[in-house]
Amino acid sequence: MRRRDLLAAICLPAARAKAAEPPFERIDTHTHMHRPAPALVEALQQTRWRCLSICDSREIGEQPSILNEMITGTKALYAESSGRVAWATTFDARPFERPEFAERVIAGLERDFKQGALGVKIWKNVGMAIRSKSGQFLMPDSPALTPILQAIEKSGHTLITHLADPDAAWLPLRGDESRYYKAHPEWHAYGRPEIPSKPAILEARDRMLARHRGLRVIGCHLGSDEEHLDQLAKRLDSYPNFAVDVASRVRFLARMDRDAVRQFVTKYQDRIIYATDFTLGQQDDERAAKSLLSVHEREWNYFAGIRDNALGLPEQILQKVFRDNAVRWIPGIAARS
Repeated sequence: MRRRDLLAAICLPAARAKAAEPPFERIDTHTHMHRPAPALVEALQQTRWRCLSICDSREIGEQPSILNEMITGTKALYAESSGRVAWATTFDARPFERPEFAERVIAGLERDFKQGALGVKIWKNVGMAIRSKSGQFLMPDSPALTPILQAIEKSGHTLITHLADPDAAWLPLRGDESRYYKAHPEWHAYGRPEIPSKPAILEARDRMLARHRGLRVIGCHLGSDEEHLDQLAKRLDSYPNFAVDVASRVRFLARMDRDAVRQFVTKYQDRIIYATDFTLGQQDDERAAKSLLSVHEREWNYFAGIRDNALGLPEQILQKVFRDNAVRWIPGIAARS
């Protein structure tokens, strides 16, 4: 198949929905794409989408780090896309007890900022897996992280956090979420009382938010309050430096009462950011592009559509959720290409 014809096939779902497309460019602020992908980049250009590719350090115990390779591949995609796929960096928090830990992390972050990184990610191994030599868990408000958070705040960059997990991580295996925890039993906390509770981890994050009021913080996956919009509302009211993305959590919203979700999104329209959590593995690039654009179309229809359980949000709010909030909370995300 010729290149032009192949791209047309990839973009066909978006083309069919062209009447519903907005007049503004949309941004997906949470993907994991760590290698060049020409067909995917071309598809994003054709459909007027931008993405943020987020590096995260997921290693636990003595697992070897792949962070250097991840950052190298992510920067290559950033360059290939002329910034259409922006990027966020991270750091390995496991050596947090070493005397030079904060200094070395800050030096690495400053290097990445100079090379275009727009933010820094901390992942759920903080709170759920990384422990001191004495057995204490590294928590989001740990003093070991304070100099790093201060450096991010001073730099003007954004902290992106995936802390804790859905409630299912602390419950017996059942329902849709059980498949993930069967495949990744290391993150299933049920019956493992040594792991901090979900409330304890989120309360530690809240203390971090209160301590660093000048730091922009995005809580991935609806801030891990995906089943408790009332709790999330209280947090958004308490911490004006806190916003949330909807990565991999639109399905939770779709299960809820449509009017309640619509009211929530309307009230917090400046604090909700569109994202998917799409991962680019080693699959064929064209197939990956088609998969990502399919998710974009389906979830756009949930927020913008008027049928079934769709929210039918007005264009002003849609532009905030799908673009303006990303631009405000992640400065520089729409600066190139």
